[in-house]
Amino acid sequence: MTSRLLFLRLAVASALLTTAASRAGAQVVPDSVVPVISARTYVSGSVTVIVKGSFQMNQVIEINKPASISDGEMTWLQFGASGSSAGDVLVTYGEDIGDGVGIHVGKGKPAATAGSELCTGALTITATLLSGHYTCPGVASYDSSTGRMGKVDIEISFTAQT
Repeated sequence: MTSRLLFLRLAVASALLTTAASRAGAQVVPDSVVPVISARTYVSGSVTVIVKGSFQMNQVIEINKPASISDGEMTWLQFGASGSSAGDVLVTYGEDIGDGVGIHVGKGKPAATAGSELCTGALTITATLLSGHYTCPGVASYDSSTGRMGKVDIEISFTAQT
């Protein structure tokens, strides 16, 4: 599947989820607002991640259930194993996280981290599901194996089921 087709599918799916969630009484939270997520654990979910620039990713990664949790104040959604050469994504929410939203992507040694200041998107919250879509252009990246900095464009779309 080409990146363009995958992006189009992500955008359509995100729009449909937001519309359906709004009708179901879900809370849709823009990137400019720190979401309040009730305490919960996660049993399934995945992220579709596209990274272009100094390193590349274009894949679907399953949620890491033991590493993903919401405690009522902060939320950590870990997809894959942190630092894995297969790729990982961490999405965090909370008052103590920069501007309230943190997005980290990595594929082994190359990694990039962004927050609300660089990203646009939204999170939809229901009693049993979190779903979000964010686009983060021009994010600084670092490859610890080479010591080189770079820039990447990040796009993620995820679900996390309780």
